[in-house]
Amino acid sequence: MGAFESIQAVIQDVSKGSALALKLSESRLQHEWEGLVGQTIAKHSYPESIRYKKLYLVADNSIWLQQLIFLKATILEAIHSMMPDLALTDIILRIGSPSNKHSMLERTRLESSSSPILPSPFATALTQQLNNPDLQALLSQTITKALSQTSPPTPEQT
Repeated sequence: MGAFESIQAVIQDVSKGSALALKLSESRLQHEWEGLVGQTIAKHSYPESIRYKKLYLVADNSIWLQQLIFLKATILEAIHSMMPDLALTDIILRIGSPSNKHSMLERTRLESSSSPILPSPFATALTQQLNNPDLQALLSQTITKALSQTSPPTPEQT
């Protein structure tokens, strides 16, 4: 039997290549989108999701969709330099409403700031490896909140 490993190391090992690691990368990309592509492009586009090594990007109209087609290689290069472990191969574009995503993200930020939850040391330790302090704080609060909630009783317990 080997030595004990920290829970943080176990979570990193388990999440590597899993949906959790992909969701964390997706969330980081969404949070840092404006810094990555600039305010003008970010106003008219939004990284919706990552699936099968492809970034699904929403543009608010056909003009911006066309512009983003020309910028695909540049955007992929910027993403790779910011997140080298994220092996994206392509960007899939569609027309949609990126402003809805932005408002949902802002609403999540407002909800988390309106009722601040002091993250537990356990949750803070789990999120220490994240480079984005905002994402680290939100995830720590979410983990703390999830751990503090009691699950409803099962039929066997009643």
